[in-house]
Parts: sequence; C-alpha cells; structure tokens
Amino acid sequence: MVFPSQQFDASLVVDAVDTERCTVIHGVPTMFGAELDVLARKGGKLTSLTRALAAGAPVPPSMVKRLKEEMGIQSVIIAYGMTETSPVTFATTTHDSHERRLATVGKVFPHTKAKIVDLEGNIVPCGVPGEICTSGYALQRGYLKNVAKTDEAMRRDKEGTLWMHTGDKGIIDSEGYCQVTGRIKDMIIRGKSYSHSQKKRNQQH
Repeated sequence: MVFPSQQFDASLVVDAVDTERCTVIHGVPTMFGAELDVLARKGGKLTSLTRALAAGAPVPPSMVKRLKEEMGIQSVIIAYGMTETSPVTFATTTHDSHERRLATVGKVFPHTKAKIVDLEGNIVPCGVPGEICTSGYALQRGYLKNVAKTDEAMRRDKEGTLWMHTGDKGIIDSEGYCQVTGRIKDMIIRGKSYSHSQKKRNQQH
C-alpha cells in the first residue's frame, strides 16, 4: 500500500502509481478527475493499474471511459458506507455488469445487514425508496461524548438489533442491489408519503 503524501496531491499520486507500479487505486470522482488532468498535462499514460475503487459520489460513464483509456483501468468498483460503519457497507464486484457498477453501489457486505425503511421506521418492499439503514459488526460504538446524537442515529428494532440510520435515501431491488438516490432531509413530507425536493442531491460514500 502506497501513501504518496499526507494530504491528497494529484501529481504525487500519479508519480507514485507510475514509480511503484501500483495495480489498484482508491478515491472519489473528483480525485480521479484531478489525476486525469495531471496525466493530460504531462502527456503520459499509466500502465500498471487494473482496478479502481470509487466512493463518495456517482462515477459518470465519461470518467469510466477516461479511466480505461488514460489510466488503463479495466474495472471500476463502486462502494458505499459511512465513517460510522468502518466505512464500507455496500460494494459492487468485478463480476457485476457495467450497468450495475454505474447505477448501483452493489450488494451488502457479508456479516452485515441492510434495510430500507419509511418515515415511521417500517421496512418497505423491494424497489420502494426510503432511508438506508445498516447493521452488523462494523458499526461504531457511538459518537464521542454525544449520547443524544448516538441515540438519534443508532436505534434498536423490536428484535434488539442495532441499526445505523444513515440519513441517505435509497432503493434495494429484488436482487439485493442498492441505489442511493439522495438525502432524507431533502424530501418533502406529504401526509404519509414523501417525495424529493427540487434541491435533492445524490450522494454515495
């Protein structure tokens, strides 16, 4: 594992990948964009990379194409999670279709649970949007010296299982793939139904 610098520097990342012959690179789309810009300025091309792990935001098809053509990355794996969940809960795999890797954050990790709930905390059917909740060994113990915040985000169900309420809105389909569609606070509540506001923002971790 190579750490080029204490803080992100696209030029140092590119140099480190080239010098150390790295095969996998991690980052968020803005970081990949900066690295591609460095390569474009330098006029070089990386040849050792085979995969990229992306999180934090959707990866547009145009960037996937550039990563393949300019950095030699054949497969982009998408991940989702929170710092509070150590930090990845869902991820695609190299076996997933190109469409799945672009449109979803994959399936939940082994030994981890996930559910989609409505505003009352009830589990919704497959394909129905609601809040993404996760559970399992990777959950944090709580927010330091902030019991109120911990109790707000981490709640036990009737069976005693502790769930992290992410605040993210999403859908889990019948095959277990999750799609993150926005934030719960960006929804307009109408009676017992809800919809996105025009100010919604897509967010993936």
